[in-house]
Amino acid sequence: MKHIFTIALILTLSGCAAVPSPKVEWVSRTNIDEFTDKKTCSVTVGSLYTQNSVYTYSNHYYPYVDVVNGEARVGVKSGGRVKIPVGDVQIRIDTNKAWTISSSETPLDYVPEGTLRNMELYAKNLPVQNQELVKNTYKVTMESAARAMSPFTATTGDKAHSILREMLSGKTIKYRTIGLNQAASSTGEYPLGESLKIALKQCGVKL
Repeated sequence: MKHIFTIALILTLSGCAAVPSPKVEWVSRTNIDEFTDKKTCSVTVGSLYTQNSVYTYSNHYYPYVDVVNGEARVGVKSGGRVKIPVGDVQIRIDTNKAWTISSSETPLDYVPEGTLRNMELYAKNLPVQNQELVKNTYKVTMESAARAMSPFTATTGDKAHSILREMLSGKTIKYRTIGLNQAASSTGEYPLGESLKIALKQCGVKL
């Protein structure tokens, strides 16, 4: 009986060892906002890979590429179901010079319009010469707060394309968030490679 149990245990362990863990790869996902119908295709990595899914963890950051309305965004975002602000980040591909992406560069997708309308109504009670100043100051403040609290930090345009070119020809990407005069997070690192090229093609990025 003891020998039978030992053989069964060996077979069980052998069966577990025979199933390889999915390797870390870049994957693409398409999301359509159910209220605005805006389509976003994302290319990113994760912390936990299964045969069919990729999962991210809360309080962790991940490098990513988004394609929104045909425009590429490159940056770092927070993972998990509960998103946290990212702030300024640094990205470095291989031994190339590090890129710093400020939260002020981050595209704004959603800004509460109700508070802006309330300020416009308030501004109407002010002298004419002060109305535009107050409205513009409030708008800038709201947009700055939205970027500071954003669960992703990204850049667009020529800078995004330059980072993408380095990623496509590189082997490794390192990244970290930046605090007040210090690195706020430990450095994260992921391999680059063929899976990145495939995922970008799936999102319509011309390589």
